[in-house]
Amino acid sequence: MKIQKLSGTFGAEVADIDLKEQLSEDDLEVLKQAFVDHQVLIFHDQQIEPHHQLAFSKHFGPVQKLYAEEHRIPDCPEVVVLTNEMSDGKPVGVVAAGDYWHSDLSPNKTPGLATFLYARKLPSEGGDTEFADMHAAYDALPNETKKQIENLRGLHAISKLKNPRVEVTRPGGTEYYKKQNSIPDQAHPMVRTHPVTGRKSLYVSLRFTIGIEGMDDAKAQPLLDELFDQQVKSEFIYRHKWQIDDLVMWDNRSVNHRASGGYDIGDIRRIHRTSTLGDEPF
Repeated sequence: MKIQKLSGTFGAEVADIDLKEQLSEDDLEVLKQAFVDHQVLIFHDQQIEPHHQLAFSKHFGPVQKLYAEEHRIPDCPEVVVLTNEMSDGKPVGVVAAGDYWHSDLSPNKTPGLATFLYARKLPSEGGDTEFADMHAAYDALPNETKKQIENLRGLHAISKLKNPRVEVTRPGGTEYYKKQNSIPDQAHPMVRTHPVTGRKSLYVSLRFTIGIEGMDDAKAQPLLDELFDQQVKSEFIYRHKWQIDDLVMWDNRSVNHRASGGYDIGDIRRIHRTSTLGDEPF
C-alpha cells in the first residue's frame, strides 16, 4: 500500500490496495492514521460491490441508514444511491444531494464522521465534488476573529426553507422540507476540536448554519458571511474529478464539501454513498 499526499493542504491518494479483500490490522491502522492526517483519501480502480463498500465503511464507525428506503440498495440498505436516473417516471436515487457547502449531518446532535462515495456511472462532463480544508481555513483567520468566535455556537438547520442563502432544487423538495421545519435547530461550537488530533477547525457551513446562538442576526449574519467566504478560498479547496471506480472518503469533523453539478439531467451520474456516525462536537 502506498499513500501519496496531494499538492494542497490536505488529501492523499492510496494505491496498491484492493478494498474487496479483507484488510490486515496493520493496514487498517495505517489507513486510519492517514484518514486523520490527510482528511480526504482517494482510492482509484476499486471494482467493488455494495457489500464491499459497506464492510470497509464499518471499520470507521457505525454505518447509518439514510434517506428513504427506495433510494437504498435493497440487500445493503446502508448504501444509498445518489443519481439522476429515472425509472417509470420516478427517481431511482437521491437527485439533488450535497448541492451546497456542508459537513454531513451537522444538524444532528451527533453529526457524521466518515462519508464514502463510490463512482459507478459518470456524466460526459461535470459532476465533480469539491472539498474544503476547515483546519487550514481556521488557521488562516485573523487572531481577532479567532478570539471573537472561540466560544460561539452556530445554529444548524436541516430544512432548506429556513436558510435564505440556499434554494430548493430537488423535485418535490418544498413539501419535503416543510416537513422538516418543525425539527429544532442544533447548536454546535463554531470552532470545533478534532477528538483525535486536538486540532481546531471552522465548523460552520453555507448549507446548514443559519445563525449564531444568542446573537442578533444584525451581527450574526455578517460574521457568518465572513466565515463562509474564508472557507472557500482557493488555497483551501481540492476539486475531485471523478473516474469510474473511484472511492473517496473524508472526515466530516474537519472537511466541508459540495457537489459541483455541471451536467445535463439526462447525462447519468450514479454514486453509492455510505456514512458513519460521529460524536458530539466540542
